Formats: sequence, C-alpha cells, structure tokens
Amino acid sequence: MIKQSVRVVNSTGLHARPAATLAKIVKQYQSSLTLVNNGKEIPIKGMMSILGAGVKGNTTIELICEGQDEQAFMNELTSAFAQGFGETVM
Repeated sequence: MIKQSVRVVNSTGLHARPAATLAKIVKQYQSSLTLVNNGKEIPIKGMMSILGAGVKGNTTIELICEGQDEQAFMNELTSAFAQGFGETVM
C-alpha cells in the first residue's frame, strides 16, 4: 500500500470530464484506489464514486493505491492530477 498527497489543480474540481479520465485510468490497473477527501475515505470504482467524493478545485487530497501494480498506478495518477487531466488549469 502506498499513499500520496496530490493537489487538485482544476479550478472546478473533479467534475465530469476529469472524473471520466480518472475512471479510465482506474480501469487499467488491478490495484485498488481509495481517495481521502476531508478525512473521508472513498473507495474509487468508477465515475460515480469519483463524482460522489465531492472533490473541489484547488484542494489537496490523499490517494491510496493497494495491489500488485500500485507503483505504476500511483505514478500515472500523480501525473494526471499534476496535468489537470488535460484541461486548461486556471
């Protein structure tokens, strides 16, 4: 299990477009992802659990990856968050 704090650089948070991109990343790996937002742990399975997490823009959250490909998974996640999921970051 590895943990990493990441900043949500998207000013609008994890709305539909970045949530869809994140859901695609999640489906590519066997490891599980848990997102910690405001002290609440949310197991991420797909787009609805991402949207349900209510992650606002310009906040810091914690990602927890657990499984056999956890390091590669975390690397891709941190990169995607840093790049704002391909959106223009304001």
